[in-house]
Amino acid sequence: MEIEVKARLKNAADTVAKLEALGCVFSEPKTQDDTVFVAKPGTLEVFLSNDVFPRLRIENGTKAILTVKKPVQKSPDMLVKYEHEVVVNSADEARGMLELLGLHPAVRTVKKRRTAHYSEYEICIDEIEDLDTFIELEVIGEAEGAGELQKKMWEFLASLGIKAADQVTRGYDVLMLEKLN
Repeated sequence: MEIEVKARLKNAADTVAKLEALGCVFSEPKTQDDTVFVAKPGTLEVFLSNDVFPRLRIENGTKAILTVKKPVQKSPDMLVKYEHEVVVNSADEARGMLELLGLHPAVRTVKKRRTAHYSEYEICIDEIEDLDTFIELEVIGEAEGAGELQKKMWEFLASLGIKAADQVTRGYDVLMLEKLN
């Protein structure tokens, strides 16, 4: 299960420099073009009424990754999700399969992502087109301990100077839908 915390970055360069001082080595930026498919597209409320959220990601214009996420609880503010992911040979075929299953494209986000690792955390610096720049910490864990893990991750973000007021509790798909509606 994916457990994450997220915050808007006021100064991404400063945060990256602090992480590099801790020994983090960031990847080259990847462009990720994500489309989330749902059975019931529409308003944010309708979107959130879906049970599962398949995502087709095109990475750097060539690599296709199909991911299915299911929130542990139905809430727009839930960053704890069951997640399964597989690389697929053809984005067009994957899109066709999703549509054949009765799913519809609901929201698209495009980002530049740089990743690094620190302790047990995967750290992502995400520049989301038409939104903002964010930092995400992700770990794989169990639902029972998710709250404690998120608290520990926030303590780490606070040590980097990231304020609790900059916390984001919604996924990029939800943020984009909020902006568009």
